[in-house]
Amino acid sequence: MKIISRIIFPLGLCAMLLAGCQDKETELLVPKLYFEASETVIEIDGETTYSVELKSRLTTMVEEDVNVTYTIEGEDVVNAYNYRYGKAYRVLTSAELVSKTAVIKAGQIYSDAIELKLEDLNNLIEGEVYLLPVRVNTGNVHVMEGADIAYYEVKKPVKIMKAAVFNNSYITLPLTPLDVFTEATYEAVVNVSYFGNNNTVMGCEGVMIMRIGDAGGGSIPKDILQVAGGGEITWTGNPLKTGVWYHLAFTCSSQGVANLYVNGEKVVANGSFQMSPDLTANGADFGFSVGMVPNFMWGTRPFNGLMSEVRLWNVVRSENEIKENMLSVDPNSKGLVAYYKLNGGVVDASGHGTPKTNLRNFRDLEKPIAIGGGL
Repeated sequence: MKIISRIIFPLGLCAMLLAGCQDKETELLVPKLYFEASETVIEIDGETTYSVELKSRLTTMVEEDVNVTYTIEGEDVVNAYNYRYGKAYRVLTSAELVSKTAVIKAGQIYSDAIELKLEDLNNLIEGEVYLLPVRVNTGNVHVMEGADIAYYEVKKPVKIMKAAVFNNSYITLPLTPLDVFTEATYEAVVNVSYFGNNNTVMGCEGVMIMRIGDAGGGSIPKDILQVAGGGEITWTGNPLKTGVWYHLAFTCSSQGVANLYVNGEKVVANGSFQMSPDLTANGADFGFSVGMVPNFMWGTRPFNGLMSEVRLWNVVRSENEIKENMLSVDPNSKGLVAYYKLNGGVVDASGHGTPKTNLRNFRDLEKPIAIGGGL
């Protein structure tokens, strides 16, 4: 179990302190009730139940007891949170308050602790984030607006324990010229064993292909990330390393605005790329492939290493969506054209077709895939 509390200085308190610089000092001393930690992240690791100690506090002590009441909020509050912060959190419904009331005794600022029980945690979906809002209220003093809800973000981390071994291996997606793209997002989780001159991650050669290096016919070192075809988007900041798990992503809009991401961080912003409506044919038609370009006249350009979580989208995924869903996405997500988890087979989790492939080897991992925070 991993718990991270985000203690954010409440907006209401900021405003009150700022007003205190200009208004009467007495206004600054009006006692108000609020939550000290506005957001708490709880990562589940095998637990089926978990208890949280819930407290609220006053800005200043008072001379009589303050009775507080807690309520668990529902879908409307979660939806408002998602809208405000651009999230897609689910509602955590399996929770209860052991007691709904507490007291802040006269001369103190913290309430008695009550127990918030999270239950049925084994039923949570890996990779999804569940939001539990708890509101505090009282009839004795003012409640600080904007700090009267504590949000608990509960998630079960994704544990990927098997990946595909690419060694002159490919997957060709069942796309046709009828699959029209005006926008696109590429994503793949990779771990390079060794670098060749040109290491194909995914895409269509001559149209829009994500690769590492082009040291043969081009001038890109073999360990540099690039997307090429209708332009070139290259990350020259850091060379990639062998034996390290990376999440690589590329987006291209209908206006030709391109972004390149490594480990959820935007490493090339607002580049220029000529978007082709057909990601399978443009003079050099070798299909949309993963891992190598089969039958390519100038070499198949294989990727050598491990790969997982290969995704193709016909929409531009936002920076937040990419960062928060590196190891898993909902197979029913809007715009998801192909999704290969590569955790033991070559199956499109989005259900959009059966690929051609010679990929046969998969490796059990000693520990779950972890995407590094640094670049």
